[in-house]
Formats: sequence, C-alpha cells, structure tokens
Amino acid sequence: MNERTSSVSQNAAAAGSTRATRLRCQHLADPLGIDGRPVFAWVPEGGRQVAYQVLVASDEQRLAAGEGDLWDSGRVDSTAVTGIAYAGAPLGSRTRACWTVRLWDADDAGGEPAPPARFELGLLEPGDWQARWIGAEAGVSSPLLRRAFTLGGPVRSARAYVSALGYGELRLNGEKVGDRLLDPPQTSYDHDPELLDGEGRPTRIASPRVLYTTYDVTDLLQAGDNAVGLILGHGWYSAEADNGPGPLPRKPWGEGPRGLVQLEVELHDGTTVVVASDSGWRCASGPVLYNDYAQGERHDARLAQEGWDRAGFADGAWTQAQTFAAPQAAVRAQQLEPIRVIETLAPVGTSTTADGATIADFGQHVSGWTRVTVSGPAGAEVTLRHAGEVDADGGLDDDANMGAWLPARQTDTYVLAGGGVEVWEPRFTLHGFRHVELTTSSDAVEVARVEARVVHSDLRPIGEFACSDELLERIHRNVLWSHRASFQGFPQDAAERNERVGWVGDPGWAIEDYLFNFDAVAFWLKWLDDLADAQLPDGRFPVICPIQWRGGIDMAPPDDYELPDDLDTMVYWPYGAWVDFSGTSHPAVTWELYAYTGDRSIIERHYPVMRRGLEFLRSLADGLIVRQGLGDHQEPQPDGTSEVFAQRTPVELTSTAWFFRIATIVADSAELLGEQDDARAYRALAGEIAAAFNARFFDAETASYATGSQTSRALPLWFGIVAEDQRERVLEGLVEQIRERDNGHLWTGTMGTAALQQVLSAGGHADVMHEIATQTTYPGWGHQVAQGATAVWETWGGDAGFSRNMKLMASIEKFLYQDVAGLAPAAPGWERIVVRPRLIDTLTHARASVRTVRGEARVDWRVSDGVLTLEVEVPASSTAEVWLPGAEGPVEVGAGVHRLQVTAARA
Repeated sequence: MNERTSSVSQNAAAAGSTRATRLRCQHLADPLGIDGRPVFAWVPEGGRQVAYQVLVASDEQRLAAGEGDLWDSGRVDSTAVTGIAYAGAPLGSRTRACWTVRLWDADDAGGEPAPPARFELGLLEPGDWQARWIGAEAGVSSPLLRRAFTLGGPVRSARAYVSALGYGELRLNGEKVGDRLLDPPQTSYDHDPELLDGEGRPTRIASPRVLYTTYDVTDLLQAGDNAVGLILGHGWYSAEADNGPGPLPRKPWGEGPRGLVQLEVELHDGTTVVVASDSGWRCASGPVLYNDYAQGERHDARLAQEGWDRAGFADGAWTQAQTFAAPQAAVRAQQLEPIRVIETLAPVGTSTTADGATIADFGQHVSGWTRVTVSGPAGAEVTLRHAGEVDADGGLDDDANMGAWLPARQTDTYVLAGGGVEVWEPRFTLHGFRHVELTTSSDAVEVARVEARVVHSDLRPIGEFACSDELLERIHRNVLWSHRASFQGFPQDAAERNERVGWVGDPGWAIEDYLFNFDAVAFWLKWLDDLADAQLPDGRFPVICPIQWRGGIDMAPPDDYELPDDLDTMVYWPYGAWVDFSGTSHPAVTWELYAYTGDRSIIERHYPVMRRGLEFLRSLADGLIVRQGLGDHQEPQPDGTSEVFAQRTPVELTSTAWFFRIATIVADSAELLGEQDDARAYRALAGEIAAAFNARFFDAETASYATGSQTSRALPLWFGIVAEDQRERVLEGLVEQIRERDNGHLWTGTMGTAALQQVLSAGGHADVMHEIATQTTYPGWGHQVAQGATAVWETWGGDAGFSRNMKLMASIEKFLYQDVAGLAPAAPGWERIVVRPRLIDTLTHARASVRTVRGEARVDWRVSDGVLTLEVEVPASSTAEVWLPGAEGPVEVGAGVHRLQVTAARA
C-alpha cells in the first residue's frame, strides 16, 4: 500500500458550542402562510449533534424565557436534522409562531438555542375565505380590478391572501406588492367534466387545488383612504382567441382569468377590517391587450390609467366586477420559492440585418423576457421577437419555436405613450431565447437599452464544481442553465415552443443531477403534490403534470416513419399509455428527496401514492412484462438527428425495468416506515419482475439484453436487475460496445443517458464516461458545446424545430460531482459522505462543494509530480469515508477540514 499522511487543520469546536443554524420550516425560511403541520429542519455547526430540543412559542418573549407554550419537544436523542414534525398544541388558521432549537454534542454538552425563526399559518378552512372569485366579462385580455376602502386608525398588522386562476399581480396604494412574478404557480385548477383516462373513459381529477400567496402588507396601508388593485393574466388557466383547439397546445380551463383577494387588517385599537373581492369591486380593461404564456404580450401604454390603484381615483366609468363560482378545487398555500427576476443580462453584441432590424445577442440561452428603455412619439411600436439562434445571414432563426410541432411566436409589442423615456417589460409571458430581434414602426423611436431578464423560481444554488478540463466545466454550466430554465413553479419542458408543460418522466431519472446543484426541496415537494392530486383512483399518473392537455389524439408520425411494433400512438391526454414516463417520476423523486435530505416525512406523505402507482403498473403487466411506454426518447441516429420514438431499445424492456425499480423503491419505503408486510411483499414482487425480465431479454451467450443497445445493457445494470454472477460480463460488454462499436460515443436517449452515468464509474470505468462526455463529434454534450450551445439541447444534434434549452439530456452532474470530483452522500441526508475521486489520466485537478442539509461538504484534489493532494471538508454532524488510490479500504474522518496526500495511482 502506498504511504500516506493525514492532518486535520480544523477540529471540532469546543464542547457546548454546537448550535443550529439555517432554521427552516417546510424547507423554507420563515414561511408566511403555510398549510397543515409544520416540519422543521436546521444545519448543525460546531460539533456533532446527538440530541435536540425544539421549542415553539406564540411570541418571542416566551421563547426567550425558554418556554415552548405551543410545543416543547423535550430532549430527543437523535442525529436527525430534517423532517422534525411539529407535535404540539393544535394550530389554527392565521397562527403566528416563533421557534428555536437547542442541540447537544457528543460530550453531552448543550449549546445555545438558535436565534428564533418564524412561521405563520394561512387560511386552513374553506370558511376562512370571505372573498369571492372575480374577473371581467369575456374578451378582456388582462383586466384591472380595484376597490377603495377606509381604515379608521393606524395599522398594527395586515395580511393579504391572494390567488388567481391564471396569474395575478397585487397592488396597494400605487405600489406592487412583493416581487413575485407569474404567480401563483400552475396547478390542475379544477375538475374537467370532459376529462378522459388512458383508455378514453370519463374520469375525474382526484384532488385539484389552486395556490394562494400570503403577503405581509402592514407597511403599505395607512389610516384613512386606501385602495387595492389586482391585474390578471391568462397564465395556464384561460387563453386568447388564437390559442387553437384542444387538447394541444392546451385546452383552457376557463374563459378568462379570475382573482381572489382577502385583506385582513388589524388596527391598533383592536378593530379588524376585512376587504374581500366581491361584486363591489370595479373593473376595466387595461393596457395589456394580449397576453399568452408562450406567444407573447401586447401592451399599449396609451391606455394606462394613472393612479388606478390609488385612493381617490375616479372609477365611475369602470364596470362592476363579475363574480364567478369557485372552482371545484381546494385553495391551498403556496409552499415553494416564488418566481422572480433572478438576473439581468446586457447584450454581448448587436448587429443590424439587411432589412434594418437590430439583433441583440445576450450570449446565453435563457428563460425570461426582454426589458427595453425607449422614447418616441405616442402610438409608435417596438416589436421584440425572441429566438435561440441566428441564421447564416445574421437574421433571427426562429425555427426552434415557430418550426416546432407546437409553435410559439415569442413576440412582444410595446406601443409608446410618448412624452419621455419609457421603460417596459412584459408581465404574463415567458420566452426561451438567446437573441432578440428589435424593430420599430417609426424612425423617431430611440432605443436606449435592451436587456434580457432571466426569470425562474428563486432556488438557491448549493453546489459548485470545477476541474482542469475546460470542456467539462462548460458542459456543467450548460446543464445549470437548462436546469434554471426548467424551474417555473414546476419542472417546465421546452423553453421556446408552446410545450412548456411539466412532462412526467425525465425528472425521475435526472433528479440527482438537480439535487447536487440547487436547494429545490420545496419546489419538488410542490410537484409531488401536483402528481398526487392528479393520480386517478386506479393509481395511474398523468403524462404531463400539472394537467393541461386534455383529450384524445393520434400521435402517429408521418407515413415514412418506421414505428416500433410495440408502440401505441393513440394517446388520451393526459393519462396516456406511456406509463414508463407517467409512472416513474413520483416514486423516483420521492425516494431521492429522502436520500438527499434524510426527511422521512416525505416518504410518510407519499408512500400511499407510490403504492397505488405500483399496483397500477402491476395491473398492466402481462407476465410481469409491461409493454406500454414511450421508451428511450430522443435516441440519436446516424444521420445526425434524434428520434422521438425509440428505435434501438424495445419499449417493453425500458418499461419493465422501471416497473422493477418502482417495486424496489416501494419496498425500501415500506421498510423505512416499518410496514414489514408490504416490504416483504414488494421485495418478492421485485424479485419476480427481475426473473421475468431476465428470462425475456437476457442472452446468456453474449451477456447482453434484447437488441444489445447501450440502453438495453445499462438500464438493468443501474437498477440491479442483472444477476450478480453476470454483472461483470454485462458491464464489460457495454464498455466494449461503447469503445469498439460506437467509437467512444453514447448512442442513448434520455433514459439510457441517465443510466450510463450511474453504471460506468461505479463499475470502474470512469474514463469511459469521461470519454463519452468530452467527445466533440456527434453525439454528445461536448459536440453541442463545439457547435456553440450555451445550454443542453433537446436533441443530440440540435434538430430543426427542437429546443436549444431543455433538461431532457442533462444527466451528467452526478458523474461530475461524485466521480470526477469525488463527492456524494453515503447515507440519507449526507450523515455519511463518500469521497472517492476517480483519477482520470487527463485530469489534474477537480473540486466540488455542496451545502448539504448538514452543512458544507467539500472536496478539492490535485495531482502534481505523481502525488495526490486531497482536501476534504466534512460538516459538523457528518462523517466521511475517503477512498485513496492503492488503499484496501476507506479512511474514516470526522468533522473538519482534512488534508491527505498519497502517491497517485490512476483509476
């Protein structure tokens, strides 16, 4: 064994200094307006946590005195830092509470309580709502709604509870409330009486819900006269007349957007005033004449009504607001990070086309919109067209949005009010673009500035990766931009075209790639609730969620397209026949959220949903083989294109593999929850599926599966279907295929690509995965970079009419973090960490860090003159196993920063 040295440059802090930081409730900081029982989390610092005590109080004075009048957990001997469920006095609507936690370390010394955190419950019961749903008469694109009111004294406290069917922007006394955009996030809204299940039979959404937001508006109100205003946009609920018939691109839920507003104001004298939306509100059309989530927005600034959201505005010419029946949905608190403007980009260059248009290049494909600063005469127009590419002549190439099967114009028009400098950006649309074409209707219009606004859910980055391979770093950045574009209150699909629905499928096999990079637990929990709400009684999930496309359509491609024999193209949206997509994300995301956070309350909440989904798959299986599915979507083809329907890998192989994986997840979840009968039954089911799978697909002579495609070999290896005595043969066959037949390239679609990063490095072939990743010829991520990609493309070759920014093929982050840098969780919630960099010959350095639920975990390694220097940072309440080249086993290290050196031996 090689000689090694180890030193610790930072030891655990002195006894008694262990303390909780980053207190979270529902995985959010100081959430305002939550539903149900709070669940707490924190990050220990200073020493290893062995016990905790949570105090929840009705005010800070009690908390400071050590009194938990709402809940005192007492000392709990546990290393858990997430999923600590409130178990105190009942909490009713509007309850405001503060809480803290005290920790004990391994020396049984208690630290100081953490600074107090807060949470507040929202409106829990239907009877809490006095407000009614209001809106405009049919045909008004974006109505303005207002109500003047008087407060009889100074304000002590005020809350605004706001929801919308579509999007809503709340305004008080001339100011926008908060900085949320495209709010509330999309849900499945309502029962649709024309909804069909996967066989075309009438069905109903089990539990539709609409989200609302709680605002603290205390500082925006005053004694005396006030006014509240609401601007509505279609969002995903309603649509403009040119939207087209359903089910695609989408079937509107209603004829126009609706709003729900309830202001609850407490005055200093104890009086409570409630201002609720009703028929007493006034309504008018506003300057937004057209708004569509994908097509764009038209805003005529000449129609703006100055002061409409202030007291004293003369609204006599306005009409009475229309009231509407409430949707058949629960109104629930929004418990995820809001969508905001995250970043503003200036152009990296501009050019002028032959016809005089200006093209601004922002250097990066983003999800968002453009803000312009202009001046000119009243009535002049500025038109902004967005796209990801430019053509050979420098003009806007909008093929990826307008040439797509669900086209989107991505065009905004601003009509100037005239009289000075005007700054404008849209409210109720979203575009995927790198380039914007700007034209004006008059030479008198002066454009002073054009900026790209990057818009998505405000999720905190928690991971960092870097290495000595510049191409790998570029691929990593492309993945981050595609992940960011998909965070739109749900995991959105293609950024450019009118297909921005939440496809169910690829998030399930790419969830780990997300979790290394972003603190997105609340985001994913919202989507799991979307899936649970939309699950039908028989256990089936929709193919897209939240639900949008609704109705039957034959998805058969043109006559010259060769279809797999086992593919059924008739799809009754959204409960289509593609169960390998629809049935996989819920259990996979649920399990990985638990694995990365250690929060078992996630499993507790969603176990019944997972179990029903598994039983539905069992009902479809023929001899435990599932024959329905979409398959390895977007497999690359020799001509440089990719195919929507799998050509190399049988659908029944991929669907049955996922059937096995889900059975395993449900068995593991049952065991975690102590449901031993279920655990035994589903473990046995998984074994039976594996036996049927191997009998049907395995060729013992060649040690390959089905057609012998990369996906056919990698997927059963990933899921553990391959018999133990055959694993090495199957793996070596996969490696041989990649290197000799496929010339070091991947030839996989979305499922197979995810599988490759899971099995190659784990089997000792990190160099093969690195070779695949860095190929600059088709197909692969490196090839996309060589072609100028700034995000991950939907297809390997950038097929015309397909997205230039999509999460579908972004399954490489686990390889970068876990194998190149060498950092990964070894136990739920990162309580144990594995540090095992795979030393690839061409790499001399890599580093990665993740702000885990237990604190910062970091690895930084460098090879110089044949010596590996490895620096590892372990959180205060974790331990790590560090694997060094040439060692027979791992080195165990505890909290702190450790520096190790050893003679480098390449893996």
